[in-house]
Amino acid sequence: MESEQLGDFVARVHSLTSQLVRNHELCDRACLARYGVTASQGYTVLRLPHEGTLSMNELSKSMGVDNSTMTRMVDQLVQKGLVLRHLDDTDRRVVRVGLTPQGRELRGALGKALQDFFAGVLDEIREEERSAIVYALERVNRAMARGVEACCGCGQRTG
Repeated sequence: MESEQLGDFVARVHSLTSQLVRNHELCDRACLARYGVTASQGYTVLRLPHEGTLSMNELSKSMGVDNSTMTRMVDQLVQKGLVLRHLDDTDRRVVRVGLTPQGRELRGALGKALQDFFAGVLDEIREEERSAIVYALERVNRAMARGVEACCGCGQRTG
């Protein structure tokens, strides 16, 4: 691709992905605020299993945040009565986190609200276009993940 064409392509993809991320963030805030949680709190609740627990390290890693950040998030969710924290039965150094009954109810409601939102928005895309769009998004995502790895060596930290 010629330099000018590549520059135009890069600018357009950058603009579109930035808009997509921004719209996703606005959706998150609007959908999740109805349930009295921030987007970060909502996605933490969604990351936890419906039944069972995750260690704080597993949760931090799956959310792509530092343990100290996850600790503050879990503290807020404990205060809201959405999660419980306890020491692991076999290794007392490990802290485990799980949903309360109220947290499980919220998890179900959040998952449904986000699913319904995206289903409604994406319903306007014709069925014959869908696989091409998914394929293109997957390619962009993989390319960006490789770029992040090459740029800072930190690997892809997504959940």
